[in-house]
Amino acid sequence: MKVIPLDIPAKMDDVDSWLVVGLDPSLSRTGYAIMVVHSKATEPLPVALWQDVGSVKPSEAKEPIWVRGKAMALHLRETIAKAFTLIGSPTRMGLIISMEYPTPMNDFLVALNRIIHLVFFEGDFYKQFAAIRVLTVNAATMRSLMNLKMRGASNKKENILRAYEYINKSRWPSLDTDSCDAVLHAVIAKHVAAIMLGFPDSVPERYKNVLCNSNKEVKGKGTRVRIITKGLLHRDEYWYPYIRKEYTLLVKDAGNPKPGLQREHLTL
Repeated sequence: MKVIPLDIPAKMDDVDSWLVVGLDPSLSRTGYAIMVVHSKATEPLPVALWQDVGSVKPSEAKEPIWVRGKAMALHLRETIAKAFTLIGSPTRMGLIISMEYPTPMNDFLVALNRIIHLVFFEGDFYKQFAAIRVLTVNAATMRSLMNLKMRGASNKKENILRAYEYINKSRWPSLDTDSCDAVLHAVIAKHVAAIMLGFPDSVPERYKNVLCNSNKEVKGKGTRVRIITKGLLHRDEYWYPYIRKEYTLLVKDAGNPKPGLQREHLTL
């Protein structure tokens, strides 16, 4: 079997634990799964504890996309904040939001992804965490990592069975077709959290191969050609931070006869 060269990211020294949130975004119903991953001096490996699993859906499917999306995103943000509070609001805890990479041609998923980002990172929500990272994994990669084989109507039954390999069925007996995928995305992020805490040896090889593959690949054509590193943790579009910073807008007042633009500054 071919050995894949790995480039494992360095431990993040400013984070002692991670609140991992798996999401399966959908305008009809969005699944969520929340766990805490932390290291203990008495344990040789990071400890992962499930906190909350479920799904949320709009009661009225005829509402505009932005209304349904914002309502669900607000509920999810409050659910994350509640979980953080219940575990004691640790001062050096990071947050990983782990979800499916939105299919570029699927307007509904792309719109919901943007709404989630806008809602999650407005206001003071970000201040609770020592660091925030977003992990997106495309559907094919998730299915490969989870060894999911079924297609068509049967695939969700397989996804639910696979999710119950990671969580306690007696504690969460009612996984639906969205919360089960949220569990699987949280499991992937659990391994990312282990790497970020400095425990790469605890991560199964197949996950490290996908996350930390150091092979180079040529992407794009013509003026857009670029060389990328294959591992997801080395790809800005799949693994990226949220950092509050200042942005500048250039404003042209059509009623002002003088040339030039006004600068407006805002923090996002």
